[in-house]
Amino acid sequence: MSRESLEIAVLAVLWGGLTLYVLLGGADFGGGVWDLLASGPTRERQRRLVADAIAPVWEANHVWLIFVLVGLLAAFPPVFAALGVALYVPFSLAALGVIFRGAAFAFRAHGDPGSGWQRRWTPVFGIASLVSPLVLGAAGAAIASGRIRVRGGEVQAELIGAWTGPLSIAGGLLALAMCAYLAASYLTVEAVQRGDDELEQAFRNRALVSGIIAGALAAAGLIVVRADAPTLWPGMLGRGLAFVALSAAGGLVSLAATYRRRYRLARVSAAVAVGAVLWGWGAAQWPYLIVPDVSASDAAAPASVLRLVLLGFAAGAVLLAPSLYALFRVFKTGRHPPPTS
Repeated sequence: MSRESLEIAVLAVLWGGLTLYVLLGGADFGGGVWDLLASGPTRERQRRLVADAIAPVWEANHVWLIFVLVGLLAAFPPVFAALGVALYVPFSLAALGVIFRGAAFAFRAHGDPGSGWQRRWTPVFGIASLVSPLVLGAAGAAIASGRIRVRGGEVQAELIGAWTGPLSIAGGLLALAMCAYLAASYLTVEAVQRGDDELEQAFRNRALVSGIIAGALAAAGLIVVRADAPTLWPGMLGRGLAFVALSAAGGLVSLAATYRRRYRLARVSAAVAVGAVLWGWGAAQWPYLIVPDVSASDAAAPASVLRLVLLGFAAGAVLLAPSLYALFRVFKTGRHPPPTS
């Protein structure tokens, strides 16, 4: 393979890992948001459903974030370094959110239901689940906005302004809405598997509302891209347009399927809609990894290193794929206990 082909192959694998992190880990964040917003007479049952859905897999889902970070460091070290300098504030906030979220989830699980211990950790879990996708979405949008400049190997970016521009605000809100949308779609299926009609209706309503909000934010984001990211806009009209159409179609199918109570179809099409947003972003930004100064060819490691990275990916997949399949097979397709009041 040529060096260019190696670059594309490595990036495709890394982008696939990022997509899986959003579809799996992002749904966990969204579950925390719904835990924070739980209300009504079924509030505690809603939180129990969220906890039962997340508990077996939430740590495994973070493997994809580690995979993306390590792969980026190995294959495109200048990009890893530049983003670590320019975006260390939002990345630090996201890391704190992940840490506090995990700690709160674990500590709350060992408290007596309804105790002061649980009441203290519940808002920590929910707020941390809200903060992490918000700042990660803002940081991702900053990479495409042109607010991070790399000239002569020197990173030039405002401490706060680099990730709080219009595109970053839109990106953060969209990321949060997509996580909530995915979680509601997944949790509706979990409620059906439990045979709990009240929880099914509760999360069905949440899926419809959050799906509409996510779609509106995605449409508004296109307007912001045109105004705030002139380098990205032509790519969005070119290579990214097919993904924009796919995301819109997936979102519409998901909403229609949710309305008609075809929840498994809704879950799959919701994942397609969200995944297409990520791939549309990547396609529109290509060949830049940091717009407008750092391209893939500028930042890629030597071809010999890229080959070893791909071999490492292949070897890791042999070990990881069966383990993840077994994890989800055991914990996500079994019979659920009947609902309790």
